[in-house]
Amino acid sequence: MIAPLVRLAGGDERILVGPETGDDAGVYLLDGHALVATADFITPVCDDPRRFGRVAAANSLSDVYAMGGRPLFALNLCCFPELEGEGAAALSGVLQGGAEGMAQAGAVLLGGHSVRDEELKYGLSVVGLADPKRLLTNADARPGDRLILTKPLGTGVLVNAFKVDKIDEAGLEPALKEMERLNDVAGRLAMEHGVHGATDVTGFALAGHAMGMAKASGVAIRFVFERLSVHDDFYRLVKAGVTTGCTVANEDNVRGILEDRAGLDRLQREILFDPQTSGGLLLASPPESAAPLLAALLASGHRAAEIGEVLAGPPRIEVV
Repeated sequence: MIAPLVRLAGGDERILVGPETGDDAGVYLLDGHALVATADFITPVCDDPRRFGRVAAANSLSDVYAMGGRPLFALNLCCFPELEGEGAAALSGVLQGGAEGMAQAGAVLLGGHSVRDEELKYGLSVVGLADPKRLLTNADARPGDRLILTKPLGTGVLVNAFKVDKIDEAGLEPALKEMERLNDVAGRLAMEHGVHGATDVTGFALAGHAMGMAKASGVAIRFVFERLSVHDDFYRLVKAGVTTGCTVANEDNVRGILEDRAGLDRLQREILFDPQTSGGLLLASPPESAAPLLAALLASGHRAAEIGEVLAGPPRIEVV
């Protein structure tokens, strides 16, 4: 899908990060400044309109933080059904939640665009600012780097379990809190600790986004399965038959370069392909910085973990 974009964008010196590496956002050079541009929207993850709006905002903002930037402004992207009364009030709540998320990020809303859609979707197009000499991209991971993930995995299954009444609001709450958490602090700490490369883990799951980093950087990525931070109840829910509509496609996407050296069973493998909403940042840290970076993340309230390392290529993903 991105091949036509690559052909159209190629060769323009103003493009610092384009579609070639499938990175989290595009970056444009303007008068010595790096403008980071992204767009994303999601379907509801909970029954509270305001909280859904905040999660959607955090999800959209994450791409800017993953590039080492800070958000400046955004436009709402609203795909809303025709509703009246309480339904219309709920849509207002979604927009209020989105505005709250943007305000928390120190960014402003300039307006947006809305269309009628049978399925509710909401998100934002965000523009941020970064240092063109200090961008975080998925193409800069280096052999020897340690891999740190700043949030637990498993939101895809937990959200779907809530939708089919396999868990209640209390069961969803830990995942919802993580989805609401902005990646601003994680991004800032990554910059302060000299992280080489980064990507955020969202719809393509841990394995898919790791594959993007491996291919863009020309490296191999090794995950230690037992170090993965996973939301409580994930494996119980998978065993009960809960999954997502993207899980199989995510597994197919990485099948050619994934090496399972841990001998994972079906339930365990699911976490590698579970699509995340407003997931954490996957950071490739110099080995000497990994421990202090992880300590700083934990001290700031993140449920972060060092989950693996970067190896010399060719591009592949190993799970041990």
